[in-house]
Amino acid sequence: MFIVTAIEDNDDRAFMLNLYNNYYRLVRKTIYGLTQDNKDIEDLINDVFIKLIEKIPTLRKLNSCKTTAYVVYTSRSVALNHLKHMNVIKKHTYLGEKEDISDDLISTDDNMEDKFFHQADLEALSNAILRLPQSQKDILYFKYILEMSDVEIAGILGISHNSVREYLTRARRSAKKLMEKEMLGNGK
Repeated sequence: MFIVTAIEDNDDRAFMLNLYNNYYRLVRKTIYGLTQDNKDIEDLINDVFIKLIEKIPTLRKLNSCKTTAYVVYTSRSVALNHLKHMNVIKKHTYLGEKEDISDDLISTDDNMEDKFFHQADLEALSNAILRLPQSQKDILYFKYILEMSDVEIAGILGISHNSVREYLTRARRSAKKLMEKEMLGNGK
C-alpha cells in the first residue's frame, strides 16, 4: 500500500489517503494501458502518488474534473518515463557477439510522450472524421489522402475550384468541433 508516513501534516496525510483511495484504479488503468506490464505497476503507482505529494497545495485548489486530469497526466508521465528507461536498458542489452539486438529496438531519441499524444490526437481525429457527413468525408479524403488539387476535386464534385477551399474549411472546422467534443467527453 501507498506510504504516507513521510507527510507530517495530518490534513495532508488525510488528503493523500483520500486521493489514493479515489484514484488508485484510474492510475493503475492508465499506467497499464501504456506499459502493458504488471511486473512494475505497483512501483509506478507509488511513484505517481509520491509525485502528487509535492503538488498537494495545487491539487487542493482543483475541482474534481481537473484533479482527475492532473492525476491522469501525472500517471502518463510516470509510465512514459518508465518506458523510456526500459528502452534504454533494452538498447544497451548485449546478448552475445552475434546477437546484439540493441540496433533493432526503438530509438530513444524520439520523444515517446510526443508519439503517444500524437497517436491519441490521430485517433480522435479519425473518430471525428468518421462522424462527418459523407460530402465532408469525401472532400477531406480527396485533398489529404489522395492529394488531389482543388481543380481536380472541383471536377469530381461538380463545383467551382474556388468553392473547394470553402468546403475544405467547413469540413476541417466540423472535424475539429467533433474532435474537441470527444476529447471533452473522455475527460469526464
